[in-house]
Order: sequence, then structure tokens, then C-alpha cells
Amino acid sequence: MSQNKPEKRKKSKLWQFPWGYRESFVIAFFLLLTGFLIELLLGGGVRMPAWPVNIAIILIFIIYFVLIHRMIKHPIVKWLSSTQAAIAAITTFTVMVLLLGFIPQGATSQEPRLIDSLGLTNVTSSWPYLMSALYLLIVLGFTIVRRFRSFSIKNIAFLLNHIGLWIVVVAASLGSADMWKLSMQLEVNHPVMTAFDSHRNTYNMGFGMMLLDFDIEEYPPEVGLMRNADYTLKLEKGGKLATVEEGTTEILDKYSLSFERYLPYAQKYGDIYDTTSHRGGARAAYIVVTDESSGIIAEGWVADGSYAVPASYLMINDELSLAMTQLRPKKYSSDIRIYHSMEEYEDFHIEVNKPVSIGGWMVYQVGYDEQMGRWSETSVIELVRDPWLPVVYVGIFMILFGSLYLLWMGKGRIKTKKA
Repeated sequence: MSQNKPEKRKKSKLWQFPWGYRESFVIAFFLLLTGFLIELLLGGGVRMPAWPVNIAIILIFIIYFVLIHRMIKHPIVKWLSSTQAAIAAITTFTVMVLLLGFIPQGATSQEPRLIDSLGLTNVTSSWPYLMSALYLLIVLGFTIVRRFRSFSIKNIAFLLNHIGLWIVVVAASLGSADMWKLSMQLEVNHPVMTAFDSHRNTYNMGFGMMLLDFDIEEYPPEVGLMRNADYTLKLEKGGKLATVEEGTTEILDKYSLSFERYLPYAQKYGDIYDTTSHRGGARAAYIVVTDESSGIIAEGWVADGSYAVPASYLMINDELSLAMTQLRPKKYSSDIRIYHSMEEYEDFHIEVNKPVSIGGWMVYQVGYDEQMGRWSETSVIELVRDPWLPVVYVGIFMILFGSLYLLWMGKGRIKTKKA
């Protein structure tokens, strides 16, 4: 008795319509590699068009999608609105977004590096980012137009998600040229009205700012074993640092460190340190170092130093000394006064990752005089104005509402099936 064997599904040849995932990913990654090649050969990235050119480009994009989809019935147009093309486009764009998140942006180096030449330290203005974003916008555009032509209630969530994503990518890409990023260096009791861009061009802001007070909250001081030969800390093979706290004992390598005294603001007087009320005081600790086999082998003061007080090390033997690490800021903040006029002013407080909105500008705390450390009388702030940010929020909320609607529709279907 013969059995009917299931027919084997024939595997379509590459580049034979309809195109699937293979062709989609080949094209997507080819465009990405082309972007990297252009960036490598030309360098300098690409400058996005600003207002009103970017608006004109967006309108041309929309008209183009509608006309092409209506007038041209080529299989490529159908493929551009397919799931396969969309997944490939989103994948390559996601790769660029991940690189943007993992690689420090704006990093400068004296020696030319490959990541700089490939535009990976300025992703949003690089050719590969432009190519991946443009490809994603084209695919999303054709997909949205196709779904609009067969509009139904079931398509609402799909359209909200895709239109929202299209808006976010457009606003973040073409809108980047309209973003202003300026920096101001504020000093105590010195009003400043001038800001600088990344090319050191000056701008009169039309208002003045003055630093009232600057504060640093620091991590507890730490000490570590330092090589006498090159003044580097010995941290290899699980090496660690010991936290300084008066009255405690820490084990560092084979040595026991007893912190007899700690002074957060100290000045050196001869061979000892004592508390000072003068500016520039360093952090200092009196430490007793004990070796389990030979007892006390060293004791004395260790200080991190400041612009006014030199650092001090405690020699343990010919190879090693004990050194205190430099101050590590936990967070820093500024109290700032902004002058709208000679009679009208307001005070506000900013700190790292907690900006304040002033007159359409977002004001960020970004730096201080690191040489002066906690005694800094200088605060560096960044002023950012992004007119496209509300548009980005509209896109994000559309994606959110689309996702919620999709969940709501899914629950409705489940209830219907149970009934």
C-alpha cells in the first residue's frame, strides 16, 4: 500500500521575486557597509539640512510614497512594504542605535583611530546612520501607505506604531540640525551673558547667569598599594582599594591597615597634618601598616593632595608605598542666578542628570574646574534647545497608544473565544 509523500517545498533562488528575508538583509547590510565606506573615504560625516529645508524634504517624502505606491506596481515597491524589508531595516537601524549607546560620543584623540574614521564617535552625523535611517524611513513609508489604502479598525494599532516610529526617526534625524547646544562657564559673583558652541563661536544669550555656589558630594576616600618605580597602583589579579574610615581596619593584599585618624580638610605642618579652615585643604589619614609575620612595618600620614597641599605617600618597602586616590565626585551641583533684566532675576538649583528648563532652554550641569576640585569656583553648564523634541514626544506617545490598543484588542479576542 503506497503512501503519498509530502512534496518538498522548493527553495526560491536568490533575487527571485518575491524577495524574502535573505534579500532584505543583504540589501540592508549592503547599505550599512556602503555608509561606512563613504565615511571612511570622505570623513567628516554629513550635516543634516536645517529649517525650512528639512520640512520640505519631509513633505516630498510623503508625496513620493503616495505617488509611487499608486502609480508603480513593480515587485520592488511591493517588497518595500513587506514584513521582511521592515525587519531588516529595523535591525540595521538598531545596530547603529546600539553603537550610539555603547561608544562614547564626541570622543577626541590625538592619534587617528578606526572608530573615529568610521564615524562611530559621532554616530548621528555619520553616513552609516544616515543610510540606515533613510532605508528605514522608506520602508516604513511604503508600509504605512499600503495599510492606509486598506484601512480598517484592526489597522489602527499597526498604523499608530509605524507612523509613531516614522515620526521619531524623522524628528531625531532631520531635526538634529535645528538643535542648539551651547556651553557657559559660570564663575562666582561674575555675571556671564556669552555662550559658546563646539567650534568656540560666541553667542549673546540675551540674559545673564551667575554662579552663586558650587558643591561636590564625594565618595569616601580610598587607599591602595602603589609601585615606587612608576607611581602606579597595584590592582592586577583581583587587587583592590581600601576605604578610609577612622577607627576601622582593612586588609590590603597581605597587609593590615589600621586607620587611626582621618581629616577631611587638612594642612601639612612640618611632618604632620592637622585640620585647617583655609581653602585648599586635602584629605589626610594616619595609617598603621601591619604585616602578619613581622608586625608593624610602617606608620604615618597619607594624603591625596590638592592645588594648595602636596600629596603624601607612606613607604612600606623598596617596592611598594601606600597612596590615597584622588577625589571622586559622587555628584556635583550649582546654585545659579539668571538675570532677565537688572531688576528681574530668579535662582535655581541644578545637578548632574537633573536639568532645569529656563526660557525654552534645558540647562544641564556638565563640569567644573577639576584642578581646584571641591574648591572650584567655576561651573560649566550646557544649554540645549531642541524645537523638534515635542514632535519626538508625539511619535513616542503614538507608539505607546498603539501598543496599548493592541493589548486591549488582544484581551477582547481572548474573552470572545472563552465566551
